[in-house]
Amino acid sequence: MVKENLKRYISENGYSHILIHSDILFGFKVKFENHETFLENHYKELETVCQPLKIIMPSFNYDFCKGITYDLKESESQVGTLSEYFRKNRATWRTSIPLFNFSGIGDNPLTNKYGKIDPFDESSLFRFLHNNKGILMHYGSGFHTSTLIHYVERISDQLIYRYNKMFLSQTIDVDGVSHDCELIYHVRPMGYKLDYDWNKIEKDLIENNIIEKHKEKRTQILIGRIDKIVDFWLKCLNNNPFYFLDKDTRKWVETKFNSLNRPFKLTDFE
Repeated sequence: MVKENLKRYISENGYSHILIHSDILFGFKVKFENHETFLENHYKELETVCQPLKIIMPSFNYDFCKGITYDLKESESQVGTLSEYFRKNRATWRTSIPLFNFSGIGDNPLTNKYGKIDPFDESSLFRFLHNNKGILMHYGSGFHTSTLIHYVERISDQLIYRYNKMFLSQTIDVDGVSHDCELIYHVRPMGYKLDYDWNKIEKDLIENNIIEKHKEKRTQILIGRIDKIVDFWLKCLNNNPFYFLDKDTRKWVETKFNSLNRPFKLTDFE
């Protein structure tokens, strides 16, 4: 039943790309023979459900923040076994953005760039999906793994509780050429707890018919149009810049903000 509902959702409009965050423990029921075949069968199930959309998966690698070179060909995905399987065996491209990079099938919708990079700005994959009716799917993974929220924070002009920090290292492109790169990343305040109220965030999206949640035994999948999610969140942040935060985080953030009377800066915490 879940598969039929997903196929129905995907066929309703002229979508082109689907961004999939995954946790195969709560994906479709797939018989285990061996590890590689298990991952391959999960992908085949997704491929069947998502046709004719072009699949994109995160292939995030966090080593760049430690000063380690990001290699488009060799740096493994650190966000799940299915994403790494997809990167190595199915994807035809990978974005050049350190840390928050993606792999996908078909043609790369972005022009790979180097130098000074903001992974959540208007040249990012998030922007492309926002502008081109992309779909977000959480295939077994919790909604708390969605990095779309950071794109919305960046473009909202309402970001108070994070601040920009620069990370410097190198990126090696597909031709083996090394490039110096500077990543601009809006980070959590050092030494402070900063958590989002994910239960409320997910509940509000479902109740406002922005996303759908489908469950069948262990299988759990969330799906929704990225432009609708982004537009809804921008309205929420416009009404309340602390909308994403849980109660404990909001309490100290508001106190700190009222004391400073401005958004946070790196020098306030580091």
